[in-house]
Amino acid sequence: MINPKIRIAALVMTIALAFSGCSLFKSSTAPNDEAIVSAIQSKLYQDPVLKTQDVRVISQQGVVVLSGTVGNDQEKAQVEQFAQSAPGVKQVIDQLTVGAPDQTASQAQESAGQPESRASRRRSRALAQNEPPAESPSQAPAPVEQTPPTSAQDTNAPPPPPQPVDITIPAGTVIAVRLVDPVDSSVNKAGDEVGATVDTPVSDNGQIVIPRYAKARLRVVSDRNAGHIKGQSMVQLKLVSVTVNGQAYNVNSGTYEKLATGSRGKQTAERAGIGAALGGIIGAIAGGGKGAAIGAGVGAGAGTGVQMVTKAPPVKLPPETRIDFTLNSPLTVTVNP
Repeated sequence: MINPKIRIAALVMTIALAFSGCSLFKSSTAPNDEAIVSAIQSKLYQDPVLKTQDVRVISQQGVVVLSGTVGNDQEKAQVEQFAQSAPGVKQVIDQLTVGAPDQTASQAQESAGQPESRASRRRSRALAQNEPPAESPSQAPAPVEQTPPTSAQDTNAPPPPPQPVDITIPAGTVIAVRLVDPVDSSVNKAGDEVGATVDTPVSDNGQIVIPRYAKARLRVVSDRNAGHIKGQSMVQLKLVSVTVNGQAYNVNSGTYEKLATGSRGKQTAERAGIGAALGGIIGAIAGGGKGAAIGAGVGAGAGTGVQMVTKAPPVKLPPETRIDFTLNSPLTVTVNP
């Protein structure tokens, strides 16, 4: 007959090997690319300057690729530093480009100077038409027909500027936006609004009606955090407004719904099973038979008890998350042709 002490020592060694195997498996797990992207975007949106720039972040197996446009080299270096300091990043590939805001300002100054030069030319032509022709020694002076200055000005006057027009975007049109503010079902409640920007311009017959990066507002219309063992977290959002040329327009859109990737029911089953297994081992050490049954019952109860005080995973939408909304009603926007 095997000595009871030898049996206990064998069981303890088996448990130790099982836990060390789990630890080895966890250490070889690949980097969490979603967590890496979320960490970098969170740092970008905490910076008051970088949060307004068009910076895209992609991670594959810990290799981060940065793309988009920033204002200067200092901003570019800051974005790269944020990426390199994120946990789990193995390598950073910087494909950011630096914009040139001064070019737009110079073009605006040149266009502002054009009306003045045309007005000067009109005045010169009007003066030339009012001057009498030079008299020839061999010919008598001929009568001069003077054109009224008003007629010359009317002929050379530029056409009036185009007037703003109303363009209606039909129902069923998809408006894509990207989050500026994060959404968390454990923090945001129904009625809360978060900021976003339009990701793809909306046009009608070649005329851009809603430009890219136009401001948008989203509203949390429903939230649910799992409060029972079999609950599942959920959040619903609607696009409620877009801003074009400084004017905010109310939007009636469809609902975007996001469910948590895991539920409390699944966690309860897994943890209760682990508790039952450990309880069985304890019962076996105690002597088998009735002791094993008691140990299994205690383990299962302990696993369920731990789950009762564990919160279900919330729904989290980080900044830069792209969401498509479909218009339920037509949207009329005033634009300058």
